[in-house]
Amino acid sequence: MDLKYLESLFPAFLEIQDPDLRYKSQLAMQQAMEQGGWTERNIDTVPVTLNWKECDISWVEHVTDVTEMCILEFDKMKKYYARHNVPFCRDTVIAGALLHDIGKLTEFAPAGENSVVHSDNYHLMRHPLSGAIIANRAGLPDSIVHLIAVHSFEGDQSYHTAESEFVRTVDIFVFHCCVKGLENSLLEQKNKIF
Repeated sequence: MDLKYLESLFPAFLEIQDPDLRYKSQLAMQQAMEQGGWTERNIDTVPVTLNWKECDISWVEHVTDVTEMCILEFDKMKKYYARHNVPFCRDTVIAGALLHDIGKLTEFAPAGENSVVHSDNYHLMRHPLSGAIIANRAGLPDSIVHLIAVHSFEGDQSYHTAESEFVRTVDIFVFHCCVKGLENSLLEQKNKIF
């Protein structure tokens, strides 16, 4: 998969200011796609989940939504981080949002025309672990590998950086919206906060 194609699929790659981080992030996504058997012709068939049939959101749409929401929220909230001297890296947030679900590219496998199944690897490693391994192999920094590894329920009892907690919170909110609908998701989030 061509790196320029990845930039057209996910323009947020161009938001990553550090050229080395941008390149390694694109490389990790490219390697995950190749490992999973995904191409430009079938990448739009990757689901965000196979566990809930009523969820018709694709992986590309989910990653785009999470990344765009992270960028918007980070840019809106950065004044508070600066005011309180909280170290918080925009590039880490963007790269982490783009890559948080790259393991799904190896958790699912294409199975013919517009058909997707769980891969053989699915029962051995859920996507946070396989994604973290792929990110590490691509030479990404530990902050990104960590963010990918702890973004799902596997990270419930783990240490979180500001960036990993930020992306995880947005991801959970967006995922719940696609699976359960906005009304139920907002009610769930409200009940957790209050």
